[in-house]
Amino acid sequence: MDPLEPEEIDENFFYKHMMTHFHSLFCESAIVCIPHSKSIEGLVITKDIIESHCFQTSPYFCGQYMATKQKQKIIALDFPIITTILGFKEERTVHIMAEESVYLKNKKIKLLSIDRLLEGEPPAYHHHHKHAITIPPVRNSRTDLEFLNMFSENLEALYELQIAVQEFTDSYVYIKGYNKSTVERIQHMYMKTYRTILQRNKLLQESCRTPSEHDQFLELVENVVMSFLHKKIWIQSLQSLLASQDNYLDTICYTYSNVTLSQYSLRYPISEMHLSCFDEAITNFRRLDSDSSNVEPYKSTLKQLAFTPLEKLAVVKSTLDLITTTVRDYVQDFGNGISGEFSMLYPCASFFF
Repeated sequence: MDPLEPEEIDENFFYKHMMTHFHSLFCESAIVCIPHSKSIEGLVITKDIIESHCFQTSPYFCGQYMATKQKQKIIALDFPIITTILGFKEERTVHIMAEESVYLKNKKIKLLSIDRLLEGEPPAYHHHHKHAITIPPVRNSRTDLEFLNMFSENLEALYELQIAVQEFTDSYVYIKGYNKSTVERIQHMYMKTYRTILQRNKLLQESCRTPSEHDQFLELVENVVMSFLHKKIWIQSLQSLLASQDNYLDTICYTYSNVTLSQYSLRYPISEMHLSCFDEAITNFRRLDSDSSNVEPYKSTLKQLAFTPLEKLAVVKSTLDLITTTVRDYVQDFGNGISGEFSMLYPCASFFF
């Protein structure tokens, strides 16, 4: 095996996965062990694996730490060595490659980059199968579900998901202050489906060899789950509760609609751009107006509409990209360089929105 090259924590697959899906566990921990991305290639990261790498200081012995959730698991830390001493399937010694700290208000959390997992092993093979398929890169509720339904190996996992979704919709009631619990329930649903599918579907396993491919497939599964829950969570619950905030934003938009770019003190020629220059961006942004539709997202044939959070985020990003391109092209048409102008795009975005 080739020696592991140092990597930035922010680029580590394990760390990004944990911060996205297990942030509350991260915040509760004093030490988090982060296996190098290369050492976990092909691994389906489960809740159990994440929990076995998050620790709090032992109240009994100096230099020992017990898992934040799985209290029976204990490690000993003698820099640069970590040894699993209790609760793990086997005693294992791993090496600390780097250490850094983050602060949450007054709390310090140590991040220890390690050369291998504290428990478990990634798959022994690392090469793409010649028949591996490409995970669809663009999120769309209907086509994402169609993709999962292509494989007979997924049917049982999808059936279990439908049962879990039905149980959620039958019992869910919005209670202020309990959002964290709701988020964790939803995360559990799509993480379980993601994990089960990859465990049973060898072809999809072969298609998720790199961190980015894992992320893409996890987003696909999350998007399907959120499309199932869209009507219950958004249409029937949050939309009416957030109506006053929507009205406030509408008021701001109306106020700014009469402000021209020249009033933002922008440089020429950007200051002369008319709203019509942004027609393509406006049309794209209107894809967010899906909430008046009575069609379930995963049944909609209107691919341009954005229903789920991931779909809406993609629309916002693509809209900002269109604004950037429009301004760049406009400036270039006037024969000017664009150096120093990108800081001016924020007022353009405000003007457009």
